[in-house]
Amino acid sequence: MSKSRKSKVIILLLIVVLTSASSVEVWGELPGYENVVRSYKIADYTVEVRRPDGRQLIRTFPVYNSTIYTDDEMIEASLKSCWTNNERELYRITHVNGKPIEQTKWAKYGGVIQHVGRNLMFSYVPLEPAVTEVAVFINGKQIEFPDQKPIIMLGRTMVPMRAVFEHPDVQAQVIWNEDEETVTATDRSGKTIVFRIGEENYRVKTGNKEELKQSDVAPLIQNSRTLLPLRALAESLDFKVDWIGEEKKVEIKEKPGTKRKLLSPEEWATFLKQGGNTQ
Repeated sequence: MSKSRKSKVIILLLIVVLTSASSVEVWGELPGYENVVRSYKIADYTVEVRRPDGRQLIRTFPVYNSTIYTDDEMIEASLKSCWTNNERELYRITHVNGKPIEQTKWAKYGGVIQHVGRNLMFSYVPLEPAVTEVAVFINGKQIEFPDQKPIIMLGRTMVPMRAVFEHPDVQAQVIWNEDEETVTATDRSGKTIVFRIGEENYRVKTGNKEELKQSDVAPLIQNSRTLLPLRALAESLDFKVDWIGEEKKVEIKEKPGTKRKLLSPEEWATFLKQGGNTQ
């Protein structure tokens, strides 16, 4: 058999193997791969990185399961490594699974990381913490935030989800899944947005069409309230979002040509009372 023919046969065999693998979706079902254990994500953690040029970044990293160690041991090892690997630009761990680390069993890994032998010598502009003076308006009406106020993270406004989703000018029904840590909001046209705590990706469903989109900042839980990135939240529901920096104000307005099917404010309030969810 010629070399070229042998090459074609090898390529054909590879295609057959790969096609078989994709059809069963699990390598372990192929001969010779019966004992392969697939890894899966068990948690994620968010860190603050501070660069010498003054840039401040937020990054979220996954933690995967192990066949040798328990899930808690794997999470512990991942968080501990942030403190022991002496990565110069790693400033602190902020969240575990979207929750402030101080409110988790891993609170001992909170605080500013001490860099042994080479502490950070350059200064930074601190990240903006909770900013209570940020005002959010929908179609000229100011939203009231009775307990948790909006915060600014990496220049992005994060808001309590219900205050925006359930506003009379938006009218999106919210479902909170505690086990999966997802927020699902469906407006009266049937458009659905799904966010997951700690994940920057989110899904937008319109009829039979589904899009995977990405935000700069992942949703998180603060003071037992779920905070979502305002721009991603509003624009997914076909609103226009403007930030007025000098006034620390966000204006959310209907996009031109949008015809939203809404109940009267009184009917909407009754609807929420009859089928309201918590969180």
